[in-house]
Amino acid sequence: MKRFVCLLLFSLAGFAGSPAWADAASDEASASVDAFHAVLLDAMRTQGFTERKALLDPAVVAFFDLGSVARISVGPTWRSLAEERRSAFVALMQRLITATYADRFDSYSGQSFVQVETVSASTGPVVKTRLNRTNDEPVNLDYYFRNGRVFNVVADGVSDLSLRRADYAGIIREAGFDGLVADIEASIGELGD
Repeated sequence: MKRFVCLLLFSLAGFAGSPAWADAASDEASASVDAFHAVLLDAMRTQGFTERKALLDPAVVAFFDLGSVARISVGPTWRSLAEERRSAFVALMQRLITATYADRFDSYSGQSFVQVETVSASTGPVVKTRLNRTNDEPVNLDYYFRNGRVFNVVADGVSDLSLRRADYAGIIREAGFDGLVADIEASIGELGD
């Protein structure tokens, strides 16, 4: 009986708060977001699109789950792609995300990032942050983690991954997967001008 009571108390203790592994995952996610934001601030202070891309590329690789981003973005078509095409598309997503950040975070005028809170979701931690801008309204940026990396960014309630998936589905329907690749390549080429 004593053993049963001990087991019952031990199991109930797990419901008293978040488990240690969840707290560790939240702490790691929070630290990862801080590190990425530090690179974004450095990028804003860096002149030249090419230089910003060089600065951001390793941070994008470390921060994002590029495989999940690519797979979810393409949707059901992913299953029919050969492994080399999947790998090439993951690399293309890396180039697109890096170039997009290099294009959007191109000048510094007192911006700052603030972490608001970290909450749990079914896939892992969600780190809610705010980008404070001196001459404009702040932007809420929520980072969704899975297996220690970000697979979705939600800006002011709009999911980047959902927008990309809907857009890409239309392009695949009209022009096939090769048409999608060509469209993304063209978009990358337009950034930084």
